[in-house]
Amino acid sequence: MNNIWTQCVDYLYKIVNAFELTSIWRFIVLVFDLASVAIIFYYVYKFIKETRAKQIVKGILILLGLLIISKIFNMVILKFILTNFITYWVLLIIVIFQPEIRSGFEKIGRSRITDMFDVDDTMLVKHSISEIVKATEILSLKKIGALIVLEQDTKLADILREGIPLNARVSAELIQNIFTPRTPLHDGAVVIDKNEILAAKCILPLAAENSVEKSLGTRHRAAVGISEVSDAIVIVVSEETGIISVASSGKLTRNMTKEDLSKYLNIKINKSSLKNIKSK
Repeated sequence: MNNIWTQCVDYLYKIVNAFELTSIWRFIVLVFDLASVAIIFYYVYKFIKETRAKQIVKGILILLGLLIISKIFNMVILKFILTNFITYWVLLIIVIFQPEIRSGFEKIGRSRITDMFDVDDTMLVKHSISEIVKATEILSLKKIGALIVLEQDTKLADILREGIPLNARVSAELIQNIFTPRTPLHDGAVVIDKNEILAAKCILPLAAENSVEKSLGTRHRAAVGISEVSDAIVIVVSEETGIISVASSGKLTRNMTKEDLSKYLNIKINKSSLKNIKSK
């Protein structure tokens, strides 16, 4: 206990000393130090958001909390187990998230300084919603099956890896062309992030059979399935009936009109974008 307290006090003194600005050079070093830490925390936070790693991070924080408690109260067995586990947890995380980490470093390498802190453009988001609703209405009238995933805070990196990258601006015409029967990309889901179609022909996890009506097909099960494991909003157009449905948080809302869909998306997506801008 005394050891931990001494270490904490030592670190506090070091932090206080770092803020003693005895020269201009010292001030420059401090600014660079703080900026570096801010950028590192920003990218760690972004990495956690762009993968489904939130629960793993929570688990690690709980284990760290238990380790601190075990050291304070000298819980020998618990401290021994957690100390040995934490020795290897960094290596474990690198192995689990190797593809995401590599992709993140590649993105940093390609980015310009001005792109580091990108801000959502609400006007583009509104335009995208309008284009998605327009495409959905036309697909519904033509009874062309469609599965459109609107990515939210939980990024779908693992789903995107299995699809065909497009990175194209959202347009009603492009969405219609993608789902036109007997075209190379029509089978599977389209994933959209704000104003960009990220990929097509994506394979989604299926929901359990008892969570979806037996009369509904694979598209609806896939829509509910991805909405159960992420906060994505998924639009489904039935190939048999042309009925428009929306899946969110594991629940399926059916028989939506064009007006219903537009109102729903503007409430769910546009407000989320505004919240993200304010938080930044």
